[in-house]
Amino acid sequence: MEKEVLTLTVSKEWFDMIVSGEKNEEYRVIKDFWMSRLLLIKDEKFKDFDKYDKLHIGKTFEMLIDINAIKEKLNNGTMKFVPFTHVLFKNGYYDDSPKVEKEIESITIGKPKKGLCPGRWLDHEFFIIKFK
Repeated sequence: MEKEVLTLTVSKEWFDMIVSGEKNEEYRVIKDFWMSRLLLIKDEKFKDFDKYDKLHIGKTFEMLIDINAIKEKLNNGTMKFVPFTHVLFKNGYYDDSPKVEKEIESITIGKPKKGLCPGRWLDHEFFIIKFK
């Protein structure tokens, strides 16, 4: 399999935990921006249902995002995660910002673990990028 890298920018607190091995999951909110980066959807115009195209959802439809519908589409094969193999974490937006690359174990949807995100988000569902 060809190496596919997802680049994520994180704050120093989380970056340091990732580098030390204390943090092995990163979370991204289920909104159109992250859906378009992390999900692929079957294009029904093509007879070859193995053909996937990037998912694009307009900002006006963010309020209509149904997490259960996304999970159902993931389960029935009409949607899948982009096959990223690695995640490159950056602490900052400059070329010389600290970086660390980790192998991705899985990308799923679920609730975050205590201590790996701000406490106020523990009852929310996110895209979970689990890495080694």
